[in-house]
Amino acid sequence: MNCIIIKSGTATPRAVKRKDGTQVIFKEQKAAIETGEDFPKPFTINLGDDQPPYPPGKYLLDVSSLEVGDFDSLKVGRRIHLIPIPATTASAVKG
Repeated sequence: MNCIIIKSGTATPRAVKRKDGTQVIFKEQKAAIETGEDFPKPFTINLGDDQPPYPPGKYLLDVSSLEVGDFDSLKVGRRIHLIPIPATTASAVKG
């Protein structure tokens, strides 16, 4: 089973300058996905404005994170929503 790993429950702000010179701040959190290979693959989760960071643990990707894109292809949307895997189940989950 593929699962998403959160090791740190902290978010990092990232400032982006718009064309008009104003700044917008995004909150990001580091994560990794276990794909069955030797090492998990790291990626970044963009958090919503009032969304707290995910606590450390193992998660599954919620289906609400998926969208149908161009040419009817499935893609991950801008906002990722995770479902926590209970600790007793997470210990049995293998990459």
